[in-house]
Amino acid sequence: MAILLSKAYNNCAAGTVQEFTAELEAALIAQGFGISSVVTSITTGAQNSTLYSGTAAVAIGAASVVITNPMIVANSKVWAVVAQAAADGTALRVERIVPGAGLVTIYVTANATAATYIDWAILPTVGSTPTQ
Repeated sequence: MAILLSKAYNNCAAGTVQEFTAELEAALIAQGFGISSVVTSITTGAQNSTLYSGTAAVAIGAASVVITNPMIVANSKVWAVVAQAAADGTALRVERIVPGAGLVTIYVTANATAATYIDWAILPTVGSTPTQ
């Protein structure tokens, strides 16, 4: 599920389709922030986010995608996985994840021959629980 925002929320512009947890989407819809929607496409290439998780897309001809997020630091633990069963014949899986100050670069096995979706999440450090 996704939500078409009618008002700006958490650095996401009004008029955009966003994915949140089911509970948050239900709350936003109940409060009049948007309506239920479906994700129609994800822009390939670099992505900006202030969320703990999301979906990015490796562009055709690229072998990585950069996600800028102020919650990521050099020792952050980030999980990522190719989110399509048959996306591409070359970019088959996530090969390496390199966090840095305010960003993470996610590398796939080879240059993509088709847009390849990557689900990603910042994992909480031991003893802490993220809130959204």
